[in-house]
Amino acid sequence: MKKTILTTIFLLFTQIVFADNTFDQLKKSKKTSYLDFILLKIEQRLLQRHSFLRSQAVPLRVQYQTIGTQVDFLEKESKIKITIVGTMDKRRYTQKKYKPKMSDCNVLRNVLLYGKYGYGLISQKRNKYLTNDDMESIFTSVFLNNLSLSEEEKDYVLKNTIAYVKVIDPVKGNDVICNGKVAEELR
Repeated sequence: MKKTILTTIFLLFTQIVFADNTFDQLKKSKKTSYLDFILLKIEQRLLQRHSFLRSQAVPLRVQYQTIGTQVDFLEKESKIKITIVGTMDKRRYTQKKYKPKMSDCNVLRNVLLYGKYGYGLISQKRNKYLTNDDMESIFTSVFLNNLSLSEEEKDYVLKNTIAYVKVIDPVKGNDVICNGKVAEELR
């Protein structure tokens, strides 16, 4: 009985030491780069923010049936690319005649990344409630907070992150694509 207890204690102790050594090895070998961690954090935050685009009882913007996001690192250009694809609600837009516009592309990006429209509801023109400075501030605080990045590194990530947004019209095929820097108006 004593041998069994001693053997069990010995095995548990060696497992604990082995686990500590494994984590130390992972820390030293840096199997995941900090860039991978930043990309993962941005993608995770985007997934959390998909609920911002759920259907509205009183529609004030285009209604989407699906939203897809992906974050990639473009090695040749040394840029982060955020891809957002929104498919308009087929049932709704079969009944309503609506052709998506470039402002819808920007609104999709704005709502998902910044939680604001940035465009007038009736005029569909850019308004003063979401400026480029506001976008930079919100992006930094939402996506780059709690990271051990200097202000210069945060600024570099911000300036070298591009957004590619596509609004898909499944009824008439009038898709709209826009892209540009993440904190500027997309074209």
